[in-house]
Amino acid sequence: MIPKKVIVCDLDGTLAASKSPLGEDMAEVLGHVLKRYTICVVSGGAYSQFEKQFLSQLHIEKDLFKNLYLFPTNGTTCYIYDTKNREWKQEYNEPIADKDKKLILKAANALVKEFELEKAKTYGDIVEDRGSQITISALGQGAPLSVKEKWDPNQTKRTKMISALKKQIPQFEIRMGGTTSIDITQKGLDKAYAMGKIKALLKVKDEDVIYVGDALYKGGNDEAVKATGVDFIQEDGPVNTIEFLSRFM
Repeated sequence: MIPKKVIVCDLDGTLAASKSPLGEDMAEVLGHVLKRYTICVVSGGAYSQFEKQFLSQLHIEKDLFKNLYLFPTNGTTCYIYDTKNREWKQEYNEPIADKDKKLILKAANALVKEFELEKAKTYGDIVEDRGSQITISALGQGAPLSVKEKWDPNQTKRTKMISALKKQIPQFEIRMGGTTSIDITQKGLDKAYAMGKIKALLKVKDEDVIYVGDALYKGGNDEAVKATGVDFIQEDGPVNTIEFLSRFM
């Protein structure tokens, strides 16, 4: 394996099941890896989701948090651990302008009606404003994983939805996220953008970084990473990711 300094991981479907708590085995492995490497976690979820799903389950020595960087909403914002005050602080944010947000929300709500998403059983809001990202969750933000996994296993439904959205708001970045969601950000703000931020922030080169994700396929929310110069690897689920990360312990 080529020596690396930074390991960048997707969250949902890679480190943990979609919107599910980080497993104990994964938390233990991450704790060991953080003693030797910098880990960056990039996901479509908001920071509040990172707190609930990831940080609350990561029981490690506080000093190791200095080696952990969080990039919610696909890298359109970043959080770094302040070792002096022992708290997470926002490093940067790329919010969607209000005028653009109105256009996106209008298109998102029209999509919900066009595909009759509101007529099915849903669990919470379908359209969520995450500040720097608008997310459409077809079954609602709180849908059980067992239900979500059956809804669009081959991404055919969301492929049609994305095509419809691109006709309405082609000026924005639109991609799949998680198992039932579609993420919308400003043009050019995707995980490739996040990789650029990571390299600049940590002062590392392409060859120093490896990306681990479960959606590197065409249309997946990890696909943009393939256009960068960093190495990447597809791992289908936390079990496979644990096996991979164990090599860095």
